Amino acid sequence: MGKGKYLLILIFTVIMHTAWCQDINIQAADSISTDLYNKGSWKQLISYGNNAQATGVDFPGLRLKVAFAFFITGNYKHALKEYLAVLSKDPYNETARYYAYFCCKFLNDDLQAAYHASFMDKEAVNKEGLKPYGLIAIGAESGVKQNNDVNRDNGFYERITVSNRLNWRFQLDQSLAYFSQNIFRLLTDYDNDETSTRSVDQQKEYYAKLSYSATQNLSLIGSYHYLNTRFNNTIYNSNLGLIGLKYTGTYADIQGDINFGTLENKPVEQYDTKVTYYPLGNFNLYTTSRASLMHLKGGNNFIFSQAAGFKLMKNTWLESTVVLGNEDDYFDADGLYLYNAIDKTTFRCGETAFYLLNSHAQLQLSYAYEKKADTYQSLKYDENAVTLGFLWKF
Repeated sequence: MGKGKYLLILIFTVIMHTAWCQDINIQAADSISTDLYNKGSWKQLISYGNNAQATGVDFPGLRLKVAFAFFITGNYKHALKEYLAVLSKDPYNETARYYAYFCCKFLNDDLQAAYHASFMDKEAVNKEGLKPYGLIAIGAESGVKQNNDVNRDNGFYERITVSNRLNWRFQLDQSLAYFSQNIFRLLTDYDNDETSTRSVDQQKEYYAKLSYSATQNLSLIGSYHYLNTRFNNTIYNSNLGLIGLKYTGTYADIQGDINFGTLENKPVEQYDTKVTYYPLGNFNLYTTSRASLMHLKGGNNFIFSQAAGFKLMKNTWLESTVVLGNEDDYFDADGLYLYNAIDKTTFRCGETAFYLLNSHAQLQLSYAYEKKADTYQSLKYDENAVTLGFLWKF
């Protein structure tokens, strides 16, 4: 019993000494990080905070200062990681919640920004003019497709879009679109005489995407796309859907989704995996990789898309895109764009410029080069598409 008593005293002494050392380390870390914070030494603060956390010194005050250092230097992804670490232990920490909201806003993630706004106090919500419902953005785009095939006229495309917040966790994006192109075909009669006939390829579309923020990292996506296609005196009504999951990570966002339905009386399925990577934690540099497996007409097509964007100068961004694979009936942008033209697209690349007019208005100019295969003749041709878009964010 005597030896057991001394052992308990020794264990208690070790525990008390460890706690005392930990308390001293926390006090020192708090003092040093506060001094770096007050001096505006953001890079040194980030380095010190990372080293302190690596040695086991971790407390909300340190996380908040390091998070602000990331935020003020524009690394919104890593700042968000620090704020979420604080919120995981204290969901109602107003400072962490307020800046987490702005991190998401600056990353163009309105859905997750609204999620954080739902936890903010009324004073902060009123200060930012936030509501659980209402308009998020409205926009329009118009484009022309020119080609070097004598049997094809130019194609014209128009779309209008509106985004609404239904409540703090639900967002609804809707679009109306219209496409038109004249198609010429050579017909041969019994006397082997050839005549040319013209058909108008017209398509009216309605698209709706509903997004739900299940947690501060996970979103659920569902979309519906209706197409009314008129070609060669035949009308097709197509109904298509998408379900997907999106996970928001520290430097990468990962999404998986399934497109399905009936397109012009043909069943179609497409499985997608998309990864968007932010090496600097913002839109100054980013890449998006997307792999798709499509099942159509009893066969499988593999399509790979790669995009890379960067900030060129103040208020101006450029994004380059290349798509490899047979894009016959290919779903893009969560099922918003559907490449179901008369002719197949076998290769596509392009460049898009984004320019911010002010804090609300954005202009977008896109150019795309496409290699096409004529459906009715054994020939290939090139197509050039130019699209101008405008977006207003409330």
